[in-house]
Amino acid sequence: MIFSVANYILAVKHLDRMARTLGAKRIYALSEERDREVLKCSVGNSVLVVQVMCEGVHKAMRIYMRPNANLRAIYGDNYYPKELLVSSSSEVFGLADVVLCDWKEGVSLQSKIEELAHRPDKMAALSQMFEEFALWLLGERWAHGDLKPENIILSKDGLSLIDLDAMYCEGLRSENCVEIGTREFQHPLRTMGYFNKSIDDYPIALISTAIAALSLDSSLARKVVESDYLLIRPDLAVAGKDEILERIERLFAERGDARHYRIARLLRSSHPSLPRLKEFIEAKPKSIEQTEPLLLEYYNGYWGFSHRGEFVIPPIYDLAFEFSEGLALVRIGDVWHFIDTQGRVVITCGRGSGIKPFNNGTTRIIRDDGEFVIYKDGKIERL
Repeated sequence: MIFSVANYILAVKHLDRMARTLGAKRIYALSEERDREVLKCSVGNSVLVVQVMCEGVHKAMRIYMRPNANLRAIYGDNYYPKELLVSSSSEVFGLADVVLCDWKEGVSLQSKIEELAHRPDKMAALSQMFEEFALWLLGERWAHGDLKPENIILSKDGLSLIDLDAMYCEGLRSENCVEIGTREFQHPLRTMGYFNKSIDDYPIALISTAIAALSLDSSLARKVVESDYLLIRPDLAVAGKDEILERIERLFAERGDARHYRIARLLRSSHPSLPRLKEFIEAKPKSIEQTEPLLLEYYNGYWGFSHRGEFVIPPIYDLAFEFSEGLALVRIGDVWHFIDTQGRVVITCGRGSGIKPFNNGTTRIIRDDGEFVIYKDGKIERL
């Protein structure tokens, strides 16, 4: 029997009588202010979520309108099978599974992105916060399964996850997969048969790329509210046809942001798993007491600089030259920059050819608009 949402809501309004075991916990549903009949609730993906008070503590009661065999594995003792008695007007009865979990107070990351999209400074802080959160998530032994900004809550304590019903955890196999997440954030090859620890890789890379791009170019903000996608369409990105992704990659290359350029390039991957994602998110220069010159090294496809066997400037550049006169020439995509020993961009040279490290304070570059001389103070003059 399929019950209507109204049938479930009616049962929630009478938890003392309709809950099989939870009634003993002094539990009751909370109502909207000024209207005792309107519950604080939301409905999505066949789950009714109601804010309740349980023994004096705010909780989220998740009521399942269709079965999910993974609930015990995901929620443990917070899962109450066949807990809520539901009835219809024709006096047909059924029992619904319930999960009782912490109530996350705050706003969704989606709402915060929309609010701050025109504030590059605020978006930069949000970008750093999300990447710290992403590193935590990538370090866990489970994966969310439906990672998107709407399922991430921002509160005074930071970021946290809600809606864990599509989670992968140890012991589950592909045949246990119940859903494949929201297509606007998933790799197009994510299927029911692809269910493992790496299912969050692609959405993490996508969200990280979008927030970082908004922190550099607020003109992208209108795209946030004009589309169901967060700037980038996964199907077009993988096919190499997403113009917004190409624009973002150019933006990162021109700003000298090699780390986010590498993360953005992962969105073109032909596979949902992104093994180097964590490496690129962590790829920030280290501050050290330099006792010897930094050495140029090639690692796993890219160039970086090491000191005593440890990378100080991570290997994230498409091409690089040894330090000369205190600066190193590097290429991100097709854009040339000079960086200092802290990995900071000092001079942006643009797209071109024939450029070499500094010699006696100058170098040259041939660009589409002519040949130019570049000085160590950053001045560029046409020859």
